Parts: sequence; C-alpha cells; structure tokens
Amino acid sequence: MKKIWNVFRARFSISMKIYFRYPVNFIMTLFDPIIWLTPFYFMGKSFSSGGSVVGFERYTGNSDYMGFLIIGYMITSYVSTVFWTTGFSLKEEMRQGVLESNWCAPVNKIVMLLSKTVFYFCATTFEIILTFIVCRIAFGFKLSSDLFQAVGFLIPGIIGMIGIGMAVAALVLVAKDANPIIDLVNSVLSALSGSFFPVKVMSKGFLFVALAIPLTYVYDSSRAILINQVPLFPLWQELIIIICAMFILCFVGSFIFIKVEKKCRSLGILGTH
Repeated sequence: MKKIWNVFRARFSISMKIYFRYPVNFIMTLFDPIIWLTPFYFMGKSFSSGGSVVGFERYTGNSDYMGFLIIGYMITSYVSTVFWTTGFSLKEEMRQGVLESNWCAPVNKIVMLLSKTVFYFCATTFEIILTFIVCRIAFGFKLSSDLFQAVGFLIPGIIGMIGIGMAVAALVLVAKDANPIIDLVNSVLSALSGSFFPVKVMSKGFLFVALAIPLTYVYDSSRAILINQVPLFPLWQELIIIICAMFILCFVGSFIFIKVEKKCRSLGILGTH
C-alpha cells in the first residue's frame, strides 16, 4: 500500500505542477461555459413561448432547457477528463520520452495509469464549481437541494467510465496515437448518451443503443434529481444499472488493458513509441 500511495502522491504532484504552470487553464474555465452555452441559451429563447418550450417539455417534463444543457456540460467535463487522462497520459509519456522507463518500474501498470487521473478529477471538480457560479450569474441556473443524491449516482457512473478509459488506453498503446481514438470514443459516447439533447428524440434504433450505454443513465438521473425532469426509468432502477455497469466495465477494461500491455511488452512495442 505504501508503494501505491507513493505513486499516487508523485503523479499528483507532477500533474499539479504542470497544470499550474499554465494559468490560462484557470482563466479559460471562467469563459468556457459562456462561450459554449450562450448560443444555446439564445436559440432556446427563440423557440420559447411565454417562457415555455413546449416541444422540449414534452420530452423532458419541464422547460428548463438551460439546466438540461448545463448539467450535461458538467458531466461531460468529467467524462472527457476520464478519457483524456487515461489515454492521453500515455501519449504525454511517449512525447516526454519516459513511457518505457516508467513502465519498467516495479509498480502495477493499472496503478500507474489511474494515478495520473486523481489530480485532474480534483481540478475538474473545482472547474465545475466555477462553472456553476458563472452559469448562476449568467443564466440564472439553479439546482435542487438533492446534490448529494446526484453525487451518489455520478460517482459509480464515472468509475464505470474509467473502465472504458482503460480500454481506450490499451488502444493507444497499440495505435501509438491518442487524439483520434479519444476524440472518437468521447464524441460517440457523448452523442449517443444524450449529453446535450433528450435521447427520446432519436429514432428507435439509436434509442436502443442509447439505452444500452450506462452513461445515458448518469445524465438522465442527474437531471431528474437536480432539475426535476422526468427520468427514463425509476431512479432506483437507473442506480442498479449504473452500479452493475461500473463493476462490468471496470473488470472488462482492466482485463483488456492488462492483456494488451503484456502483449506490447512481449513484442517490444513500447520501445518503438
């Protein structure tokens, strides 16, 4: 345990130094929600009548389209953090020329992979708090009082995404290029799980796929709890789906990563990065 703790502490320290070395990261956090969400705000206003967006309300249960978008934006920030810190951390180590030396350290490779994510989850949480403050001022965004209940749905959902992140990291080891793989997985999952629109608007085929993605229920349950929109299924059923998916995805993701990493070492692929 001491060895694992030392790895997490060292990787946390390195990531923190790199993050604060570029203060523009913090500054952009204040402007990102305004840049990305303002066009949707005015577009929604153009469709509203008497303060109500009838078509949107038919799919979600109320007219709070900005709350819908802002919660999607916040959760998507965590999802992006998962993929970019697991997959892209390997790309960074390739670029820095330390991947092979790090991978020769007598430490579990999954520990090496996941230790890079800890600081960035802390940074993302801080950025989301800033996003809430900015959106509260700019758009009048309000949350219900059930924040801790929403966190109870969010945490196992994000842990499940880490399982997918490990599988993505395995692909990066083989392909030696992180950007297209991460962009593709992140974009497809976000699009099909209803990050910025109600999944009910999709055709039956795409809706079937969306309902098979655990991330769909993370978005849906968070919106149901925080802004009182109507969930796809009862919340207790969605929680069971999220928790079951967490165990399955973590097991499958770690299994894939371990197998691929061993194969890469046996073939000497790591030395060619």
